[in-house]
Amino acid sequence: MAEFNPGSADISKALVTNASGKSKDIASIIVSFELEQSLDLMSYSGKLKILDGIGFMETFPLRGEEQIDLKISSMDLGTEKNLKAQVFRIDSIVPSESGGQVLYTMHFISKISYNAFKRKITKSYSKKSMDQIAKIIFDTYFSKLGEKDYLDKNDRTKTLSYAAYRMPIIDEPDRSFYIQPTANLTDIIIPDYMPTEAMQFIQNLSFQPETPSASFKFFETLDNFYYVTDEYLIKSARRKDLVDLFYSPASSIDPRKPNDQVNRIEKLEVASKGLNTASDIISGGYTSKVTEIDLIRKKIVPNNFNYDKNAGFIDMSGNSVDLQDDPHSEVFRKETFTEENARNFFVFKNYNQNGDIPGSLHVDRFIPTIVSNKLSYQHHLNQTTVAASMKGRLDIAPGMVVNLSIKGLDGLDAPESNKTLSGKYLVHTVRHSRDDSGTLGCALKLIKYGWSKGIANE
Repeated sequence: MAEFNPGSADISKALVTNASGKSKDIASIIVSFELEQSLDLMSYSGKLKILDGIGFMETFPLRGEEQIDLKISSMDLGTEKNLKAQVFRIDSIVPSESGGQVLYTMHFISKISYNAFKRKITKSYSKKSMDQIAKIIFDTYFSKLGEKDYLDKNDRTKTLSYAAYRMPIIDEPDRSFYIQPTANLTDIIIPDYMPTEAMQFIQNLSFQPETPSASFKFFETLDNFYYVTDEYLIKSARRKDLVDLFYSPASSIDPRKPNDQVNRIEKLEVASKGLNTASDIISGGYTSKVTEIDLIRKKIVPNNFNYDKNAGFIDMSGNSVDLQDDPHSEVFRKETFTEENARNFFVFKNYNQNGDIPGSLHVDRFIPTIVSNKLSYQHHLNQTTVAASMKGRLDIAPGMVVNLSIKGLDGLDAPESNKTLSGKYLVHTVRHSRDDSGTLGCALKLIKYGWSKGIANE
């Protein structure tokens, strides 16, 4: 393992290959880089700042169409990332005043996502579940997949994994596509979408009763692709997988305590602590109403959602949500969030439900449940949002769960952790950046369900 240095990272390989197969390693002229991954982004992205004193841009030449293979290593935990990426833009070109050098920025995304970016889908899928469609789209438009490998080989219905499975990516065998099954077979038409748009389309229609948040999402990290819910991410993060982080302004930076250096958050901003009643009312996170308009049978069916009665989500502990951890008191919730101020939605019904006569309609798509549950869950999941920055930590990625201890927001070294802010957080967004002095920084967006703490030793 490389020498321990919590704030250092190195690009040891940056092999640029053009369309004709000509290659050049430019690692020595890269002065800084950035990488971004997020639960909201269907591809990771990055950029390299290059100080070109060898005429590479003009003599190679660079056209914004090259493939680049990167090998990046951080010196804190010896984390190494090997990326196969595609250059799509070169900008911010600045010649030096003395001449002989040019500074410019090279932008890239993953090669697999770039391949899908060039395609369009106009296709119908019949009698397929949404996860089957996701698998077919990926295999057809992103990259070929290997054989299915269930994460829990002994019990494919185990609650911990929700029968999720992994499929290796043929073109990049070190990476995989993780998929969580959805309910019911259905018919669907993809109407001239890019593959990433198609994934977004089907994720919004995906439903699994065991994971009521309806939080299916397709996203890419530096390591893998995922089509899963938040419940899977939270429950699959066993204690051995958790990353322990802490924030304490008065903490020591003694070099003889390497764990403190690796896990210490240097800057913290609490973007939200669930203290916004106006947003709670307007968002529909506590009460909502979805009215189904059945034009065929000339019926109107109301569906009411009330958080205190209908919330069946899990919190950061992986257990059913505890209403005692809500920022608002029970008395206040009952008086404030009512059917009168519930957020309203209308759905034109084109699917069968229990009691309907079988016909030409789609199978039940659970649209009212998806709308209300997704709205409520996402609102509560983002009630406590923290922006944190630290050194190193190239290993942290979206979808991971971190165990965060926050002490002394007022600058004092408090003996106990902050009760409402400390606990398990879901990593939403990660931005890694190495500046021109060689220092690697990590900026995190962390989200937590209400004031739930989770169980640190679970």
